Amino acid sequence: MTRRARCGPPCQKLRRLSRQVSRKQRGSRNRAEAAARLGRAHLRVANVRRHFLHEVANRLVKTHDRLVLETLHTAGLLRNRRLAAAISDAGWADLARIIGYQQSWRGGQTALAPRWYPSTRMCSGCRTIGPALPLSVRIFACGECGYTADRDVNAAVNLAVWAEQHAQTRDPEVRGPVINASRGDGSGQRPRAGETSPDDGGTLPPRISVTAGTPEKGGVS
Repeated sequence: MTRRARCGPPCQKLRRLSRQVSRKQRGSRNRAEAAARLGRAHLRVANVRRHFLHEVANRLVKTHDRLVLETLHTAGLLRNRRLAAAISDAGWADLARIIGYQQSWRGGQTALAPRWYPSTRMCSGCRTIGPALPLSVRIFACGECGYTADRDVNAAVNLAVWAEQHAQTRDPEVRGPVINASRGDGSGQRPRAGETSPDDGGTLPPRISVTAGTPEKGGVS
């Protein structure tokens, strides 16, 4: 008998609601109500996950000017039936998308490391590439220099080194797009049409004179 994977309260609730839907008669009112409860539960789980991804992305973007993301073969990882559910729930693609546009808002940089970059197999101390590590091995140990560290920390250091080597130089005068631009006087309000603001010296915008043409010539000037 195989041991079932651990499942948290949200997962248990989804399973319970799914069983309730399957036990109801098709086309009945009870089945429709059970399906509605299941849909609301799925929506709540999706909103909670999306909120968590935004929190993680905000924390990373506010504390790092340059972020490096690994280009992983997610479709191949999903073939592992023991990891498919956990990988799908993590939402790596959504996290990368959120980090990408938030970094562009703040003028930061987001780099994508190549898929075959040996970030896990490479020693961050002597830069020696060792054999592949199974997922059960959580401590990286270099056979050349004897350096040992957590495999995730070692991979993060290697990605940071790769980012320094492939950094894109930017013009300091170039800035990101202005979001929620306001007036320069600090009031946060934009001038209405026909009004003047303190920044333009009190001059009115030029008026465009429109003169209707004759029926024979037509047009405006």
